[in-house]
Amino acid sequence: MHSRSSRSGLLRRAGLVAAAAVTAVASFTGTASADPGPVAPSTLLGSISDGPGQFHVFRTVDSGNRPTAEDTARCNAQYGVPAQYLLVERLDARMYTFQSDPASGVLTAETARNVGPIYVCDGLGLDGTQILDQWGTLDAPGLGRLDMRGPCGFELYPGSPGRGAVDCVLRIQPNASGVSAGVATSNSVANPLRLPGGRTGSVWTLYSLGEGTAPIDSAPPAGIPQPTGPIAYNVTREVNSRSVGSSPSCAGGERTTELHAASVDPATGAASTSPSEITAATARVCYSPTAQPEFGAALTVTYDNLPGGPLTVEGRGQCRQNSLPGIADVQQSCGLTLPPNPARGLAGGQVTINGLVPAGDPAGSANSAIWTTSLLGPISGK
Repeated sequence: MHSRSSRSGLLRRAGLVAAAAVTAVASFTGTASADPGPVAPSTLLGSISDGPGQFHVFRTVDSGNRPTAEDTARCNAQYGVPAQYLLVERLDARMYTFQSDPASGVLTAETARNVGPIYVCDGLGLDGTQILDQWGTLDAPGLGRLDMRGPCGFELYPGSPGRGAVDCVLRIQPNASGVSAGVATSNSVANPLRLPGGRTGSVWTLYSLGEGTAPIDSAPPAGIPQPTGPIAYNVTREVNSRSVGSSPSCAGGERTTELHAASVDPATGAASTSPSEITAATARVCYSPTAQPEFGAALTVTYDNLPGGPLTVEGRGQCRQNSLPGIADVQQSCGLTLPPNPARGLAGGQVTINGLVPAGDPAGSANSAIWTTSLLGPISGK
């Protein structure tokens, strides 16, 4: 989503990424307002809510196959002439449901069940703040075929040549299977040159409105482990999130939250509204004042239960807000880049957040947001 180099139109270098991390830490030194907001009831264990829509989360991996003629033609039609001749990526992939560790949220069986195809193609920036404009289509159990389009950020990983972080915020279009609207976000480790060391892979979070009527295979075929390289993904949900007000250094407000491992239905990818009772991580997000199309955010998060011991990371990025029909709250998507930590074997990473917030309070919570994290590298102990 908001891999910051795309915002500026330049690819950041390692030193700038490290500087961003220092800035992220500094952003939390201000004092929050004396009157913290209430804990949102939807984030208490036992009452987790998706809100008026539903979350689905899928692990996707480059299939290694060429796109079909149909997908290529549909992509070309989206971009038209001459833009279709300037596309920088056409990717055919598969969607999988997964299993995860209830203590950390780390995906264990990443490609447990093969539940459908996904295809994306990337053009040049859509709105002047993102480096990529992505169109995608997928066939999801219960939801049917979804077409989606929106901006993506891109950031190179200095410690892993040929690889980069991509995060997208795509508006989901209504379809014939009962989906009326929605927003899809991706957390991707891209290998566009297909260099050795792992295929392009992602975790996609879909928030959709409407009752999907598409068929569901109650026992989708088992997936085959895919060569994704040294990437640790985790999927969590917010618990006990709190909007603690604004401060001079956190003018848009600050959110504190616990993160608990979130499982998905093995047949549909629907995210459970009963996350693990174990706290996988604690996090704070500092927001800049809201603006369009994007506004800044800084993050610090401590993952308590990773192999090798707790890991604290800081990152910076951007958020976007999208209105959804018939809903007073707004959908908020954030993407934050994590800098390398060579002492722990971390080559870089990315956090994405997909959830609803009250209009006018980007730090608030109107449902229990889904967080995805990608950590690139063989994370080691201290």
